[in-house]
Amino acid sequence: MAESFLSTIWYRVADLRPRLRAHVSAHRHRYRGQPWYVLHDHGAGRIHRFTPGAYMVIGQFDGTRTVDAIWKTLADSYDADAPSQDDVIQLLSTLHQQDLIQYEGAPDVAELLERYNKQSRQIIKQNLTNPVSIRVPLWDPNAFLDRTLPAVGWMLGWFGFALWALVVVAGGATAFLNWGRLTENFADRILATENLLITLVTYPLLKALHELAHGYLAKRRGAEIREMGIMFLVFFPVPYVDASAAAAFRNKWHRAAVSAGGIIVETFAAAVAVMIWANAETGLVSALAFNVVMVGGLSTLVVNGNPLLKFDGYYIFSDIIEIPNLSDRATKFYGHLIQRYVFGARQIRERTATFGERVWFLLYAPSAFVYRMSVMIGIAMLVASKYFIIGVAIALWSVFNAIVKPAFKHIRHVLTSPKLRKVRGRAKAWTFGTVAAVVAAIALIPLPLRTDTEGVVWLPDDAHVRAETSGFVRAVTARQGAEVAPAAPLLELAEPTLESRIEGMEARVREMNMRVIAAEVQDRRTLDVARLELAEAQAELDRERKRRQDLELRAPRAGRFETVMPPDDLPGRFLQEGDLVGYVLPGRATRVRVVVPQDDIALVRAHVEKVELVMAGAAEDRHESRILRAVPSGLNQLPSPALGQAGGGRHVTNPGDRNGVETMEPVFVYDLALPDTLHDAPFGARVLVRFDHGDETIARQGFRRVRQLFLRRFGA
Repeated sequence: MAESFLSTIWYRVADLRPRLRAHVSAHRHRYRGQPWYVLHDHGAGRIHRFTPGAYMVIGQFDGTRTVDAIWKTLADSYDADAPSQDDVIQLLSTLHQQDLIQYEGAPDVAELLERYNKQSRQIIKQNLTNPVSIRVPLWDPNAFLDRTLPAVGWMLGWFGFALWALVVVAGGATAFLNWGRLTENFADRILATENLLITLVTYPLLKALHELAHGYLAKRRGAEIREMGIMFLVFFPVPYVDASAAAAFRNKWHRAAVSAGGIIVETFAAAVAVMIWANAETGLVSALAFNVVMVGGLSTLVVNGNPLLKFDGYYIFSDIIEIPNLSDRATKFYGHLIQRYVFGARQIRERTATFGERVWFLLYAPSAFVYRMSVMIGIAMLVASKYFIIGVAIALWSVFNAIVKPAFKHIRHVLTSPKLRKVRGRAKAWTFGTVAAVVAAIALIPLPLRTDTEGVVWLPDDAHVRAETSGFVRAVTARQGAEVAPAAPLLELAEPTLESRIEGMEARVREMNMRVIAAEVQDRRTLDVARLELAEAQAELDRERKRRQDLELRAPRAGRFETVMPPDDLPGRFLQEGDLVGYVLPGRATRVRVVVPQDDIALVRAHVEKVELVMAGAAEDRHESRILRAVPSGLNQLPSPALGQAGGGRHVTNPGDRNGVETMEPVFVYDLALPDTLHDAPFGARVLVRFDHGDETIARQGFRRVRQLFLRRFGA
């Protein structure tokens, strides 16, 4: 017998006669084509998965045979494939810690009490470490679900699924058609006091239906549901049902269906609510429907239905791809890679995993971390916009649980783990060296500091041809694309009543002039009044004569004449004063008009070492430029719709602005010189602009962005 099979502490377990506890049942599953054995702890509501090799030992725990006898039988039968004594000891330790086995003889009451106390402490510890998801068990709902299952059974089959799909598709189409109105002023509406009061009622009711759906679907396939209680989810009290017994189902689609029950209920309710909201008048019904849409729809998409968070979507996803405990195993897989290949702990054996599972582990762990942090910080910012202290507390707690706590846990593992005893020096060097390197990189290493924005190749203001008075287009006197001189005639307008009005005003001026002459001779007391009336009549006549002159549109400068519409469509069209008719384009563009966001204006004003331009679609060609002019004050209007999101730009505009130029936050306008190398750039083309501010450390750059965030979002 090989010496590696033996253990120096075997004598401590050799005479034990273990057997599975009465509340533990075994099930054979297949994951990704491989057989696994699942132990279902009905008492604790937990599921434990073991390999066939481990169950080869567990399956012989009948309470009559000793551990030594079981191991010898396996060693004789399987030879080199048999588990070692250390493997058996480790397995016994795991089963004992999870309270899955017991030994011959009277139970150790003190040990049972200690285990109970340990489980209680574990629940309290879990609640303290995750205060946004605290569970308080209250009731055993198994009998209630048995009695009421026949009443809801018709909704749990294919008919119910078809009805759900039909309603959700209709609700999704309604939400799409009303998306702007649905999301308008979102943060203020969802965090308004009256909406929070409504949420206190709708959220628990909707979650009660959500949890009952889990229970009914699990009960329909024979599972026992033994726990129901209250969970404080982001400080809201909501009911929960422990349907973890469904994890013992052999069919993965049955397990996934139980996990999907809550999502189906919430999306169904949200779809019905959005259709009610879209057709209801403003009032209580509309407010209730909007709240259900947000609770049932938004929370499902962002949180509950997303597989990157450990809620229903995660369990559906892990069941479908057949990787139980995906999140924990992915995290441990990264820990194994670090310990084995970075720390050099070659003696640590790799956990059983197929190639496909390893690929999922590599992708899932970092994706889940980034998404979890994004959601928590997003929630914190949303809450902080209305309730600053609470939002900041959530953000700090999220960072602590996601970064600080795991970091200290890793350091403690490096300092104390027996598995790293032979390579502890190297592990310390890597761990503390990495921490020091990261801190140094953040605090000392300078990185390029840039401000990236957009602009357009700017057409001079005097190149616009606009109607200077209202009238009908009589004729287009300049040919489309023709080179014209300054003041050259371009269009002729007609105003049918203008000549008659001028004739009447000329007659009135003559009349007022005669009155002045008469007053000078006959009654000088009325002379001043007569002169004033004459001046008013003359001014009105001059305005109308000016309008007659403006009926002929002339070129404001030399250049190529281009109309905004085909010239043949212009005759007979009525133009209002100020309407754009066309352009007189100069020979080449000379400047770029750039918009700088409010967050970056301080950097641009303080220090710019270099300015670079890149034409959209030609990122490989960079051109140096210089600042010609800066508008000192902020504006709430873009110089061109091409810079707004509706026009393909990066700047957020007001959804209610039809022109697409009204910005949500102030912007600052700069004019840059267009290099000679871009002399053929078309007017109105979008240009990518980079202001180079030199180098600055990550710490200073990060501090500036965080400070700007607090100033912009919270005024703090």
